[in-house]
Amino acid sequence: MLTEKNILDIKELQKVCENAEEISLKLNWEMLKTRETDMDDYLHYDGDQLIGFLALYGFGESYELCGMVHPVHRRKGIFTELFNKAYTSLQEREGEKLLINAPAKSQSAKGFISSIDAEYSFSEYQMEWKSMNVDVDNSEILLREASTNDNRIMIDLDVKCFNVTEKDAHSFQQGLKNEEGHRHYMIEYKSDIVGKINVHADGKRSYIYGFAVFPEFQGKGIGRNVLAQVVHNEAQKEQTIFLEVATKNENALGLYHSTGFQTYQTQDYYLQKSL
Repeated sequence: MLTEKNILDIKELQKVCENAEEISLKLNWEMLKTRETDMDDYLHYDGDQLIGFLALYGFGESYELCGMVHPVHRRKGIFTELFNKAYTSLQEREGEKLLINAPAKSQSAKGFISSIDAEYSFSEYQMEWKSMNVDVDNSEILLREASTNDNRIMIDLDVKCFNVTEKDAHSFQQGLKNEEGHRHYMIEYKSDIVGKINVHADGKRSYIYGFAVFPEFQGKGIGRNVLAQVVHNEAQKEQTIFLEVATKNENALGLYHSTGFQTYQTQDYYLQKSL
């Protein structure tokens, strides 16, 4: 498990790497701080200074990978060494899928991706809500807190809307139960359960994620109405509101732009072809 010094060193290295390329690294700090194994974190020190770090994040049979190397110490094979160790570990664990996260503006990340057997899968757009008048109509669309009785539907939504396996969706839902500060809502339309949306509050910041509407109910204005409701509720609390959405097509962001969200960072994901 990561020590307190490791955590501080990772944060310092992250700051240096982000400033060097004007990027944002997605290190999933909630998961890093609650590690129960030392199988998912790979660190490279030069004396007392951390100069390389790679982390794996498991979701069922799938894994995501994110890492960094100090700008001064690049082109020395450090990240390749960390990657090979993590890759070997996954093969021993019989992981079925590995997604590699690379900030879209990071030339160093793209250079590494070009050296391995990986192909582009999708992009994740990190967005922030800017002040904008939004119309809220609660006449046909209701948001209610999710209960354990909704678990099956939530898994079905992840499978059908996010193209993940049922096992991975189940693992993700199980993980959410153990995290504090998260609110989970079901979306009802004319008494039918048609979707879900989650909100994570961290101080004065609210993060919207896991937003999904069954395909057969899309195109009816449900998504925009739900976003308007959530934004209205969080804005009343004077929260800064963020949202993440994954897609291969940037044109699909129209729904979010129409409710006042603007992209400030893009993360590209690449699928390792063989594992």
